[in-house]
Amino acid sequence: MAASQFKRYLWLVDTIRSAGKISRQDIDRRWAKSVLNEQGESRLPERTFFRYKDAVEELFDIEIACDRAAGGLYYIKSDTDESRTRQYLLSQFALSNSLHESRQLDGRILYEDIPAGTEYLTQVVDAMRDNHWLQVTHRGFDSSEERGFMLAPYCLKVFKQRWYVLGRNSEHRDVRIYALDRITALEPTAKTFTLPKHFDVQSYFEGFYGVFRGEQFKPELVRVRVAEAAAPFLRSLPLHVSQQEPEPCVFTWYVAPTFDFIQQLRTFGSNLEVLAPESLRDEFAEEVMRLARIY
Repeated sequence: MAASQFKRYLWLVDTIRSAGKISRQDIDRRWAKSVLNEQGESRLPERTFFRYKDAVEELFDIEIACDRAAGGLYYIKSDTDESRTRQYLLSQFALSNSLHESRQLDGRILYEDIPAGTEYLTQVVDAMRDNHWLQVTHRGFDSSEERGFMLAPYCLKVFKQRWYVLGRNSEHRDVRIYALDRITALEPTAKTFTLPKHFDVQSYFEGFYGVFRGEQFKPELVRVRVAEAAAPFLRSLPLHVSQQEPEPCVFTWYVAPTFDFIQQLRTFGSNLEVLAPESLRDEFAEEVMRLARIY
């Protein structure tokens, strides 16, 4: 029953969000066609609508407001303080409900495999909210042995189908990042930590692409030229917030040339030429020669 109610709350959020603004009559029409309407109701009862509306605000901190001046249209009231988080959550709601409403398409929608580790998301989020240390057992990509340590979780980040947790390892003074799918066990503890007053996640990752960074890497101006056919991919999905196109098919970023970033540039193959910095251009040239020797 609880799971079913939860899905109805998400349905209401997605229905209003996807419409922008919507009348009660249109909500009723969509409810009449929804697979969640197990009783076959011709409309969503007024009392039920307001109960769902209140539950959405209490559970998700999402306010459903009414524009009386526009004739009583309902809409999702935006909150700039949490807009990115809320946008992500709502997009997940939309996907979940869309797939649920279109079960007849089973077998016609293909998914990417997502590595293990998502089972720890709730525990990590709870620990972040309450500032509790986590007891973690971890096996790195370059090790066959498991290692246990205490972690103070500062933030979560998703990158290329993987979830990562950034935090302070009790054995080290600096913050480090761990892929959730490399965690083999995780237990919350009662021990609390204090999030550094001036720690800012956006600033921490500023100037970096992906999740990994290091003191040996410093942001610098990277300039490349791409083939005309490849340019639309960069225009439609920028690699970094600093991306610019000062001239056609020439792109720049102010970013550290870390392994993650270089690997992403390599995916363009012969459709990309590194123009600057010289050290990165030399690195690509050396790789081309190594490949030539192989082939």
